[in-house]
Amino acid sequence: MIETKRLLLRQFEPTDREYTIALLKNPEFMVYSPTGAMTNEQAECRFQKLLTAYEQFGVGKLALVEKLSGELIGYCGIETFQHQGNDVVELGYRIRTQSRGKGYAFEASTAVLSYVKQMGCPSVWALTESENAPSMHILLQLGFKPRGSGLFENMPVNYFEKCL
Repeated sequence: MIETKRLLLRQFEPTDREYTIALLKNPEFMVYSPTGAMTNEQAECRFQKLLTAYEQFGVGKLALVEKLSGELIGYCGIETFQHQGNDVVELGYRIRTQSRGKGYAFEASTAVLSYVKQMGCPSVWALTESENAPSMHILLQLGFKPRGSGLFENMPVNYFEKCL
């Protein structure tokens, strides 16, 4: 578990299933995703991956819990993806609509990047659609540098990299 001033970042638990699946099926929560709002079957599959990622891979997305309310407000963490034929570590975050604009993505990402640096990872990548100005702003604030554009799961994206 990682703790920040306002957040707890922890592994997903079976009790998170119902709420997380509802988020994954929500078009506003999934607005900048290659899948968009997921079907129930897709959301169940994604939740299973969120639930078992640390067991299988030693890394994954962490549930974001707002300390004040105790509510799950999204996720933040790392996964790997293929970029130009190489496996790279990717930072990703997604915050529920009513919790956006409060600095949670920046706060959680800062903590995750610190953790990843302690793991000895030399760099982290991130990607976002060009229309997602708030996310690009966060990545630049975190010290990521633009690294071109391309397609991720048939979605046009901008790539960013941060050397740790």
